[in-house]
Amino acid sequence: MNVLALDASGLPRRWINFEDAITYHAKGMVVWSLGETLATYRGGVNKQGVESVLSTPSIIAIKGSGFSIEKFGRVVLTNKSLFSRDRHVCAYCGGNFTTPHLSRDHVIPRCEGGADTWTNVVTACKPCNMKKGRKLLEDTSMKLLYVPYEPNHYEHMILLNRNILADQMEYLLSGVPKNSRLHA
Repeated sequence: MNVLALDASGLPRRWINFEDAITYHAKGMVVWSLGETLATYRGGVNKQGVESVLSTPSIIAIKGSGFSIEKFGRVVLTNKSLFSRDRHVCAYCGGNFTTPHLSRDHVIPRCEGGADTWTNVVTACKPCNMKKGRKLLEDTSMKLLYVPYEPNHYEHMILLNRNILADQMEYLLSGVPKNSRLHA
């Protein structure tokens, strides 16, 4: 399990491993924390016979410069993030495929002025993408099974990690719009 690292204001920054979380604790960089204890590390024994112990919960806020979602938090459009958003489901046939069998399809083709943006791209299996080609949907017999949208930063954090603990999921879902497919 990974630890959800936040900035001091509570905005998600990234997923980190236990060792990195313990290092932040040891350096005194954890401002506050939430959740169940995930890992405990035991160190040496001091002159008084007290063993050093560091534990990390599942969610930690780290000191440092703030993380502005407006400035840094836009989700980068890559095939990996697109396929995650669409749960590896083809927008045309509804089939679930592995990454090598998927491609990015522009709903409005680029040759027709369509942009390479979250709201104009969907996951398509390679046969459906070839069938649609460079045509507009109205020029084919194909229909979109879901509407493309831009995921927000909280939703992207969920999509990045498939082994999320309940307390981490609850925290992240608080920042996901209520109409997101993740609330279904």
